[in-house]
Amino acid sequence: MAEPNQAVEVCCPTCGRTEIVYIPKEPIPACPDCRRPMVLRELLREGKSY
Repeated sequence: MAEPNQAVEVCCPTCGRTEIVYIPKEPIPACPDCRRPMVLRELLREGKSY
């Protein structure tokens, strides 16, 4: 059985740039500006309200 892809928001700890990636389909990227590894900020789920 294949694992479902989970949308997550990652951010750069230095400059604050954010991106949305799907894990485990895509690796967590490095920041294109700072070249530092981005860190997980939030799991994104459908139907979220603030």
